[in-house]
Amino acid sequence: MTLTYMQDIYQLKKKVKILEEEFVIQDDPVPSVKDQSTVTPNDIEPIHEILKSQVLSLYSQGLTLDQIARQSSLTKEQTISVIEQQRLRGE
Repeated sequence: MTLTYMQDIYQLKKKVKILEEEFVIQDDPVPSVKDQSTVTPNDIEPIHEILKSQVLSLYSQGLTLDQIARQSSLTKEQTISVIEQQRLRGE
């Protein structure tokens, strides 16, 4: 391995550790994926405020809805919902 490669790995591990601390990643098992056609409004869990802030920040940076959804692990519909809620509040 080259020294540069090892330095890159170290930097990435540091960044992951910081992100884990910021988002307080829980060791809960991943919930099963539901078929989108069977999801009802009662099945949708509320979006955490940290994710909402991330979505709004990425949106203000000019990222596309698909990019924001991918980075925030939300659906495109959830991303649009967060942005629209913010617009309705007038903030």
